[in-house]
Amino acid sequence: MSKPFDATTRQLIELGPTDWLKYLGIPVADPRRVTVIDSNLSTFTADADKVIRIEDPSPWIELVELQAGRDVRLDKRSHGYSTLLELRHQVPVRTSLVLLRPAADGPELTGKLELRHPGGEVYDTFLYDVVRVWEQPVEEVLACGLTVLPLAPVSRVEIADVPGVLLAISRRLERETTSEQAIALWGATKILMGLRYEEEQVDTIIQGVSAMLYGIRGIEESSVYQGILRRGEADGKAKGEAKGHADEAREALLRVGRRKLGPPSEDIEAQIAATSDLNRLRELLDRVLDVTSWDELIPPSGSSLPESD
Repeated sequence: MSKPFDATTRQLIELGPTDWLKYLGIPVADPRRVTVIDSNLSTFTADADKVIRIEDPSPWIELVELQAGRDVRLDKRSHGYSTLLELRHQVPVRTSLVLLRPAADGPELTGKLELRHPGGEVYDTFLYDVVRVWEQPVEEVLACGLTVLPLAPVSRVEIADVPGVLLAISRRLERETTSEQAIALWGATKILMGLRYEEEQVDTIIQGVSAMLYGIRGIEESSVYQGILRRGEADGKAKGEAKGHADEAREALLRVGRRKLGPPSEDIEAQIAATSDLNRLRELLDRVLDVTSWDELIPPSGSSLPESD
């Protein structure tokens, strides 16, 4: 698996192994029984991606192989790791192959490997799960644990909807993490976006939703945030900071809203244009993903926009 995606996804599993088990569809009764264990099989000159041990009454291991590039022997290699892990730990091993982009896929990855003698008879069968990240509905990914969120922009989502996805991620980071965690997860999100989008596209998308990031505690320390500021300075933006942020928030609200709710009425556009309070605009950005119409999002004609909480 190619860098830097290898290191990024391995670190995410280390941060939240239970999150990843949920993403893989593997129920765990007690998260306290879940630990990441040493994946080094140096005795056998092998090194698996990530190995998770579940200390149920009958313990077992989940082997997670993460793949961003094509490997025609991935199923056979994973079979070897699985066998070696079972020999070393003396517990059953379940294997999940997580394909991070279509370039990693191949016709041989069917979930079942049959090894045959020269005469054709099967002498060994290996069953495994295949998770194709780009086929997973983005709504389901966003509902997973925090350490799975960086996969959302490269899941099943149209590029026009990515700003809204990043908004949803940033709001969860704001509510549920420390500043250090938020910075790490946001950085991982940008790295994984490079699996699908060119660097220039990633920069454009991130810059387009920059107003959404200001609510994340400590985000000003992030290299991503600093990059946004540098690009803004290079563009010669002379607007005041508060006004500039509000302009970006209004633009993001209209862009995401049009995609989700359709074209707004002239009255609604006028109300949004007249609002300079960044907190109010953030509140509307938060709610736009949850409502079904512009009228539900914004009060009827003649009313002012709602006060932020």
